[in-house]
Amino acid sequence: MGTPVRLTPIDITNKRFRRALRGYRPSEVDEFLAEVGADYEAVVVENAHLREQLAQAQQELERYRAIETTLKEALVLAQRTADELRASAHREVEAMRVQAELQVRQQMEQYQKAIEDLRLARQRFAIELRTTLRGMLEFVEQHLATVPAENAPPQEPTQSDSEPSEPESPHVEQPA
Repeated sequence: MGTPVRLTPIDITNKRFRRALRGYRPSEVDEFLAEVGADYEAVVVENAHLREQLAQAQQELERYRAIETTLKEALVLAQRTADELRASAHREVEAMRVQAELQVRQQMEQYQKAIEDLRLARQRFAIELRTTLRGMLEFVEQHLATVPAENAPPQEPTQSDSEPSEPESPHVEQPA
């Protein structure tokens, strides 16, 4: 099955009919064939022009489809990149938060240890101070006990000598 043979405008214009008795007027037939040929030629030219426009439109459509595909891929890539950046930022923030909490805990432990060390040092100092003061007091009492009474200056009786006095005790802070 071949392609059907199409008439061309020249075929229509050059078509000759046989003469028959009592047939159509040859001049009218020739005139009509010329009109049909001219119209058919215009249709063929318009058809060719429309085919060219259709081919161009199809090429442009394919180009736009390619651009659309590229844009969709770019949009998907941009979305994926944004999601990855967002997730990465969240991971970094979480890591920074954990690190900050760890540093705060470590500093708090250091401060608590320093406070405890200071308390212990204050207690040791208070104990050492009491011990030193007691030792000095004992030394003074022993020294006063061994001093001969004849070297001692005469004391005038005062009102405080007649009343019994309470020994003074040094004020020492008690540990908490």
